[in-house]
Amino acid sequence: MSIATTTNFETAPARPLATPLMLTTGCVALADWLLYGWDVGISLALFLGVLGVAALFSNRIHVSGKTRIALLAIFIAGLLPLVEEVNFLSVCIATLTTAMSVIALTSRHATSWQRQLFEAATIPFRGAFQLASETIGALRHMKLWTPAWLGWLVAWIVPLTVFAIFLTLFSSANPLIEHRLMQIDFRALLALINSWRLAFWVVVTCLIWPLIHRHIKSRHAREAVPAPTGAAAASDLDYLLGPLAITRSLVLFNALFALQSALDLTYLWGGATLPDGMSYASYAHRGAYPLIVTALLAAGFVLIAMRPSGPAEQSRLIRPLVLIWIAQNILLVISSIFRLDLYIAAYSLTYLRLTAFIWMGLVAAGLVLILAQIVLRKSTYWLLTTNAIALALVLYGCCFLNAPWLVATYNVEHSREVSGTGQNLDWRYLRCLGPQALPAIERHREKFPQFWTSQCPCQTNTREAFVSSTLVSKNWRDWSFRAWRLKQYFANNPVNTPSPPAGGQG
Repeated sequence: MSIATTTNFETAPARPLATPLMLTTGCVALADWLLYGWDVGISLALFLGVLGVAALFSNRIHVSGKTRIALLAIFIAGLLPLVEEVNFLSVCIATLTTAMSVIALTSRHATSWQRQLFEAATIPFRGAFQLASETIGALRHMKLWTPAWLGWLVAWIVPLTVFAIFLTLFSSANPLIEHRLMQIDFRALLALINSWRLAFWVVVTCLIWPLIHRHIKSRHAREAVPAPTGAAAASDLDYLLGPLAITRSLVLFNALFALQSALDLTYLWGGATLPDGMSYASYAHRGAYPLIVTALLAAGFVLIAMRPSGPAEQSRLIRPLVLIWIAQNILLVISSIFRLDLYIAAYSLTYLRLTAFIWMGLVAAGLVLILAQIVLRKSTYWLLTTNAIALALVLYGCCFLNAPWLVATYNVEHSREVSGTGQNLDWRYLRCLGPQALPAIERHREKFPQFWTSQCPCQTNTREAFVSSTLVSKNWRDWSFRAWRLKQYFANNPVNTPSPPAGGQG
């Protein structure tokens, strides 16, 4: 059974394929012109924009009023990260936003955002199967795909396969056959066919087809799926995590978390003297990441213990204990952030540590939302939706965060060379951040003559070579707003490379 037949996105009555095929052909041709053989930049945003318009034209918009305006605005906003810069995160957000916007605008019936997200995320896996099944169905409908014709085609599979096996065996046993086969220039044949370009067309067609020609089951088919009964909803968790077990767990967990919080308040916030051989940086580093894992496990336990219609939901003792425990977890995350801040102050900022800050903030927001859900008695669907919105907003904002510049700026401003305290700058790491780090370094360039003279395997050793090797645009298709801003900076701030200090490198 194929992927296409196991999902809920297959429908019944077949629609004419002429218009979808024409739109798909046009989109593939546009993708070939914009993307194939070129560095990707604003060209990807243009392609997704045209693809969205083509998909809306092919499937027709079924929402109206303010909803249509809001969804179209979201569709346009989802393409802006690609205009800023093309990277893995911006590509994921732009493609998912495009797909979900088309799905929401063309759905005949209201569907949940989880279902729309699932349909959008599975498009790369369904495209080939859906295209093949619909093409075969269209041929059958046109009476071109008859059982006799199908049997004639299948009848060639076994003969050709066995013939290839025999030919391989004979070539290994007979030097004359092997010699003749070796004389065939397969590379010349492939060059004539241009197989890579053909493969690009096929892949693009399979990826965009589910959007151009959407298929969704009717409402009656979806409602025919039996819903879980109340008896089936009951599970062994009601016995394993009964009120008594949850109460005991919360008492123990609150005591343990209180001990951890007291230690952090004493040593991190209060400045108490640590044992011999242990620095504040090592104490902070040991606890930052494990404490986040602890908070996530605690959040999972709370969701299981306080699940709707569970035995602990109405307990007068469990609810206060859960609220206290969530508050302690929020304090735990704040302590983790403070630990990481101490560690960065001692060992500088990196991509991984910046990501950890963002991740910790999301965990803290999730815990606050769990607390709000319990206090306000909101549903699990509300909690899932609000957390998804928070995650989407954070990831969307990260697309516009110039991480190399931010990391370089922090490390330069807090370095021993500039501030007089902290660590010496890690030149190898700064060079490997790329050209976006140069404005932060050049702000204090008189203090860093070694940056322009010391050798580093990951970049060249002059400003001009560094910039030209990474910022030269081959074509307008790879344009991005972030690279344009950096080019404007270099155009407005021409700087001559300083000479090395007398007596050698600084």
